[in-house]
Amino acid sequence: MSIGGVTLSEEQIRGALSRADLLARDAGDDLRAKYAWWVDTFHYLSGRDCPKTYLPVTAILLTARCMKESSELNVLDIQQQTSSRGYAASSIGRLLIPFATEQGIDLRSKSSQVLNNQPFTFKKNITPGMTDRKPVQFARFYEAACAVNELTPHEAHEVLALLFHLSRAIAKETVTFKAALMDWNQARHHFTVWTRFTDENSDNGKVGLVFVASMLELVYGEQAVAMGQNWDPDVTTPGDVQVLEGLEAWLWTEVKQKPITTGDVQAFCEKVRAVGGGRILYCALANANYRNNLDHVKLAKLAASESIDLTIVESSASLLKLLLPRCPGLPGALVARMAGAMTRRLVEADVSPDTCEKFETINNQLFPKEFSGRSGIPGPIQ
Repeated sequence: MSIGGVTLSEEQIRGALSRADLLARDAGDDLRAKYAWWVDTFHYLSGRDCPKTYLPVTAILLTARCMKESSELNVLDIQQQTSSRGYAASSIGRLLIPFATEQGIDLRSKSSQVLNNQPFTFKKNITPGMTDRKPVQFARFYEAACAVNELTPHEAHEVLALLFHLSRAIAKETVTFKAALMDWNQARHHFTVWTRFTDENSDNGKVGLVFVASMLELVYGEQAVAMGQNWDPDVTTPGDVQVLEGLEAWLWTEVKQKPITTGDVQAFCEKVRAVGGGRILYCALANANYRNNLDHVKLAKLAASESIDLTIVESSASLLKLLLPRCPGLPGALVARMAGAMTRRLVEADVSPDTCEKFETINNQLFPKEFSGRSGIPGPIQ
């Protein structure tokens, strides 16, 4: 893996990550006491008011510094050709984010393309004037980035381990749903209740996002389905949900809980094509009462001319009709998995506590639940 004037191999990057993780497990509390300023900084970068990209990008910078001295590598030069000390920060991100997910570390993003978001998109350097959005939060991030640049590799190794320790998912009681043997009619009743819940609740589009991601999870598996942050204006990667093969997206999904027009779908198709995507699922979940909003003939011609595989659904019920027949498993098992997926993803998407409580009430009525094991739901930095 060539990084500008610096050469870092995939083996080196993986080694740096695994060594930091091991140190986090062995000496996390000691590091907390040693690096009080970094504890406060990580708390801040994990806050709700801070763009979600800042914490994982800080982890990328720390990983880079772990491997090279400042005389060899400038962590602020995030593209290969920036300078003789430049490097491809995105290459580290592609390994860091899956590693963090595997180890139960919550870096606020599950996208391996975290640098493909504002304010980092197409930028060669991290500079103090690279964005005017949320200037206070960016100033704190930039201060942290400059601080990383001043660390020795040994110090960066310890600070990265501290971040892993603080961000480790907290072991919690998990909600395990058990569904008795049921036929397909009974299963469809449960799914219909969840579509109604989605139609009646939005929370700025997060509920629709969770419903769509959970349905796709039933088809393709949890690890293959990545939710974006459609409520975060700093996120520019196309699609609210992506289905992945390895680290690469192959299905790009847009989810909207407001009336959508032909132009909206066209614009999304253009964004996906711009990043080389070709398969799109557009979920216009609020269009059921506005069937004339979309010119399907025009969109079909656009898809054909751009070599796009485009599927459009215009309600939660239509998505259910499309995907439920593709879900492998017995009816009762699918019902239990859907309840668990939505419960987990509602938390992941920062859906309001009131809405989460509504969903819990619905599930209490549908079937009993048992608490056991570890949830895998990330806990806050402590």
